[in-house]
Amino acid sequence: MSLVEQGSKSTVRVAAVQAEGVYFDLQGAVDKTCKLIEEAASKGCDLVAFPEVWIPNYPGWIWQRPIDFDMVGEYMKHSLRRDSAEMDKIRKCAATNKIAVSLGYSENHNHSLYLSQSFIGKDGEIKMHRRKIKPTHAERTIYGDGSGASLLNVVDEPGIGKVGALSCWEHSQPLLRYHTYSQGEEIHVAAWPPMNYYNSFPEGTALWSQCREGAHNLSTTHAIKGNCFVILSSSFFSQEGIERMKLGDGKLYHIPGGGCAAIIAPDGRKLTQDLGEEEEGLLIADLDLDEILKVKTMLDVHGHYSRPDLLWLGVDYREKKQVRPHGPELSEA
Repeated sequence: MSLVEQGSKSTVRVAAVQAEGVYFDLQGAVDKTCKLIEEAASKGCDLVAFPEVWIPNYPGWIWQRPIDFDMVGEYMKHSLRRDSAEMDKIRKCAATNKIAVSLGYSENHNHSLYLSQSFIGKDGEIKMHRRKIKPTHAERTIYGDGSGASLLNVVDEPGIGKVGALSCWEHSQPLLRYHTYSQGEEIHVAAWPPMNYYNSFPEGTALWSQCREGAHNLSTTHAIKGNCFVILSSSFFSQEGIERMKLGDGKLYHIPGGGCAAIIAPDGRKLTQDLGEEEEGLLIADLDLDEILKVKTMLDVHGHYSRPDLLWLGVDYREKKQVRPHGPELSEA
């Protein structure tokens, strides 16, 4: 039950991470993750949200070199397994500091990669795990799809409320967003990779929607339509990262910068001041969940402002596993 439904304390302090990831170094990435968790907890935060594939950082080279066996192999080695000592360290850090964590990471599952998000509760337990439903364009060269269980992307965390999560251009998918709203989310984590300004690119080489302006627009729209607070977290590339991933000859992710973190209110107002594109920090805001009630009196696309007699959404939650036995079970020999 959410804090609003309980009629109790309705203020939650949250942090959006804007930071540079640790390139091709799983242990270093985990250590930096824990430092940011500890920093957010020391500032009284109840929840800290990390960017898309924060561990081991966004693979920018895929947009110019879809085949790079050496780099992909190295990336796989430093991707995070859900059941691993590295994940256990992050979970323990969350529990020790009594803070919830929304973690974006490249998930290594039997050496297949998935663009994943896990919600870790204040008790250190993974309470929601999902994979990006459809990786975007060049991302499909290294990441697999999410399945039915990844639609269940909202968790009710005691003392915080109903927290949902999507990654990057999933915020462009209207049915996916509507289904997320349907679960009653009050706080939404919008996890993004580096997103440079539109005017950073030569004319005609990038879509406005692929840039910082598009990320903010989609995230703000999600807040307004979903009647929820949005924590927009973002990583960025430094010149060191550009060189490490050999991005300098491309048309996307070929220049430093891209940090665009923000926290947005349910009516679309930005609650935080922007950091510089290559500035690390936590953007922190105190969210008064009673503000959700104000906007819902005017607009509730999954409630009084809907017409399920005319338009509705069908959903298949089944997890489509690669091996699914059918027919009578084989008797033991």
